[in-house]
This record gives sequence, structure tokens and C-alpha cells, in this order.
Amino acid sequence: MKATKIYYKKLFNLGNFQNEEIGVEIEVEYGERAVDVLQKARQFVNGLDPKNEKERKYNEACDILKNKNAWNYQRVVEAEELVKQYEADKERVEEELPF
Repeated sequence: MKATKIYYKKLFNLGNFQNEEIGVEIEVEYGERAVDVLQKARQFVNGLDPKNEKERKYNEACDILKNKNAWNYQRVVEAEELVKQYEADKERVEEELPF
């Protein structure tokens, strides 16, 4: 038997009776081992975990920036820096996808 595609998905519990299912399908290229492709798929999906601490902080910073008047100047500046760094990191990661 030869694996030609790997599909990996995971159901993330968001709390409050909500879930999010994230998955990816990757073709197994000639010379690749299916187990290695599965590991890459798992890493990719787990990196998108909605409860990821960085993503949680990013979402919190976005909320602060939506209502700047409710926060002090320092907190707004910190939120702006966090959003800028997160988006730069995300762009870099998207360029380095494992497949």
C-alpha cells in the first residue's frame, strides 16, 4: 500500500460549548515518507491552535486597538507593538510552510 495524500485534522475546544476544526491535506511527493508528511501536517495544524498563547495575546491587543480611548497610552502602544510583531512573525511563518 502506498500513501499518496495525508489528511490531518484536529478539533479544538474553544470553551463555551464551541469548537473549531482545523485540518490540512498534503500530497506525499515521490521520495517522501508518509510518516514525515504526517508529522509536518500535525505541526502545521497544532500551530494554528486557537488557544495558542500568542494568538490569544494578539486577539486581546486587537481588541484594545479597537477601543483605544478605554485604555491608557502605554497599553495602547504595547498593543500596537504586539500586533506589529505578531503579523510580521505570521507572514514569515507563511513563507516557511513545511510543505
